[in-house]
Amino acid sequence: MKQRIITGATLVAVLILVLLARQLSTYIFDAFILLIAMYACFETSRLFAKMGVYNNKYFAIVYPLFAYGLYILCLNLDMRWYMLILLELALIIVFVMAQWFLSLFMYKSTKNEIATRNLKLRVESFSIYKAIQTMYIYLYPALLMLFFVLINDISIMSNYFTALNNNALFLISTFGLILAFSIPVFTDTFAYLTGSLFRGKKLCPKISPNKTISGAIGGALWGAISAVVLYLIFNAFDMYNEVFVQIGFQFWHFIIVGLVVSVVCELGDLFESYLKRKANVKDSGDILPGHGGILDRMDSHIVCAPLIFIFLVILL
Repeated sequence: MKQRIITGATLVAVLILVLLARQLSTYIFDAFILLIAMYACFETSRLFAKMGVYNNKYFAIVYPLFAYGLYILCLNLDMRWYMLILLELALIIVFVMAQWFLSLFMYKSTKNEIATRNLKLRVESFSIYKAIQTMYIYLYPALLMLFFVLINDISIMSNYFTALNNNALFLISTFGLILAFSIPVFTDTFAYLTGSLFRGKKLCPKISPNKTISGAIGGALWGAISAVVLYLIFNAFDMYNEVFVQIGFQFWHFIIVGLVVSVVCELGDLFESYLKRKANVKDSGDILPGHGGILDRMDSHIVCAPLIFIFLVILL
């Protein structure tokens, strides 16, 4: 427990420093997320391999670099955010085809891998299976984590949101990032506390035997409360109040957003638990003492970021 607290406090301190460094350049936060995404892809690749889902870990690790490069290109060309997502999906197809062709080009090496795995597949079939299975990692966690970058860079997308100046957009992006990092933490913490207090029927005993229905309900409710509290705290500052009024943020927006995001966070947690159960491992990694791997710590955040971004885009 002591090690878990120390690691948790260190992670919070690093996050605060990175958020403060955004004052110098939003690219600092982009780089921070990019490193996390690359390591999360590595952990996911390793989980898949233990599940018998063959994939190419090198393609999985480098994909976030290319995805971010494409994002920067689109940003400089003033493309709309939805065009970026479409191009990112096109990049995934390119990666799948590139991996397939590379496997065919390295025919002898691929044939040896098939023999080592004791599979009865042709090289052509195994190559496409492996490429498609690697594609899952491009979608989860890589593409989902890109939404953290989109939230971060709302502040430099003034051509998309012409009603607000750059300073107002920077404030909104900061608020969005804090929501995206805070709601999953509050949801997870209060789901554990509520479940420990009330216990009761298990939520998904075959996937995560310690989670209860009471904990899931408590986590969702407190996740919504945390969103409302964060709104009230930020709204107390004049500079944020002015922007919130201009945008039209309402109290009830955050009740709905908090509930929806909290429920999705719990589903994200369950999904990662399912992967670990299939891989027969306790944690996705050991890089974070007391917490496990990056994926263990970010499982809820990964699915939270897209929802927060969509919420902000709708209101902006």
